[in-house]
Amino acid sequence: MYIIGLTGGIACGKSAVAETLRRYCGAVTLDIDQITRWLLEPGGALFDVYVRHFGGYVVTREGVLNRRLIGEIIFNHPDERAWINSVAHPVLLNKARDFLVNCSEVGAGLVVLEVPLLFEAGWEFLFDEIWAVYTNRQTQIWRLMMRDNLTKQQAMSRINAQMPVQEICKRADVKIKNLGGYSVVRRKVLAALRGRKFSGG
Repeated sequence: MYIIGLTGGIACGKSAVAETLRRYCGAVTLDIDQITRWLLEPGGALFDVYVRHFGGYVVTREGVLNRRLIGEIIFNHPDERAWINSVAHPVLLNKARDFLVNCSEVGAGLVVLEVPLLFEAGWEFLFDEIWAVYTNRQTQIWRLMMRDNLTKQQAMSRINAQMPVQEICKRADVKIKNLGGYSVVRRKVLAALRGRKFSGG
């Protein structure tokens, strides 16, 4: 079993790379952000922890977390961001390890974990190889504004809260520049994997 850690800045296109690896290379994939969303649902392992820490005002009238409000808090207050990471990362690491065990048991050949804060969390030890997806700053800001309906200032605050893209790429084994649409990304991913064979076990 060969394990790729897929990382990169927010709105750089990690999901497009993961989709290519899944569709064209037979990879089994896991999006850590999706796991986080499940854990933050009412009854999830992180829901009560967040409510106790931030207070009931972060819960909407429908009884779910106001993620936009929490996002504003953590992206503008480094101490709160550090607290969330200290609480969430150990829980997510256990989920990731469980996933990898399951993949090994079913004989998966290629496994991809999509982890936005891979280096910040110190998860390098989990992977055989780390891939970084990146784009230019202007494109990243525009994509984030469109995707999450943010102002330019809000988008920039989220980008600036993360590890600089230059540092991410410096520490990664494979770099995928995401410009030009999905077909371009697909070609780059397939080129990066050319000649490799992955078998289960």
